[in-house]
Amino acid sequence: MNLWDTPPFAAHAAPVLWTPNMATGERFVALVLIRYDSPTSGDVGAPIVFHSKQLKAMLGTRRAVSALGILEHVSAYMRQQMLAGTGLESVSAPFDGFSVGRPVRVRGYSAKQLVDTAIRTLSALGSRDAYDDDDEANHRNSVPTRQFLRSVRSLFAREDDDRKARFNRTVAWPDSAEMTIDYAHEKHLVQVTSLPQSATHLISLQKEAESKLFELDITASLLRSDRSPAQPSLLINTASLVNAETGDARRTATELLERLKFMTSQKQVTLLQASNPIEASEMLEELELSAGLTSA
Repeated sequence: MNLWDTPPFAAHAAPVLWTPNMATGERFVALVLIRYDSPTSGDVGAPIVFHSKQLKAMLGTRRAVSALGILEHVSAYMRQQMLAGTGLESVSAPFDGFSVGRPVRVRGYSAKQLVDTAIRTLSALGSRDAYDDDDEANHRNSVPTRQFLRSVRSLFAREDDDRKARFNRTVAWPDSAEMTIDYAHEKHLVQVTSLPQSATHLISLQKEAESKLFELDITASLLRSDRSPAQPSLLINTASLVNAETGDARRTATELLERLKFMTSQKQVTLLQASNPIEASEMLEELELSAGLTSA
């Protein structure tokens, strides 16, 4: 199996937002509506997001029992509508306080993984009114990295759908966790991170960088064990180092950069540095060219 093959389970999923207390206006994603496109088109599901223990922690034991009963009834009611052919966005609830959000596309290597992905993707954003294609990527990236990646993708991909599809690639093995790679094409796997602008940003950006490096190392190792080529790279947004306004800011950025240089050298990961999205886009161009020359 090619680990970058499209997962066989595909569906559209929509969050069901629940406002249990109109006085506070607080909302939760209580259920997820799922309509499968493959492998069996037309299959539907309406799993409840919360475990009974979670409801008890949120609402207390007595109210949790009532809430679970309500959610089970709503789930069955909505599922019957989907089975009758009602579109996800048109499905209604039997009680006030429930509303259906905009559907998103989800995939998985099994039905369970698809459901888990749908719940993880949608329930993490339960207080938002809308869900877009980049939301899943946003929560794993710091603000500077997210903005940098968005600009790089815009410059590099433009109107090229093939290039756009190389960003935020997900790979998963049966019975294992998914790994998300910021950019993947042919043998090249690239994770993107940023240097801190100040000491207050150091811890969060260090965690981001080390987490991405860990995922990159695991993914490359598994691909190699599957006899697939892999050339991992960590691309660092060095704008804060180049534009540092104080000596302390420069030292903080340099401290993390030196740490990442050491870590990548130990993991046989190529370290790339770009001070702006234009430089990063040019680096991806070079990787694409090298991949083309290798396969020619």
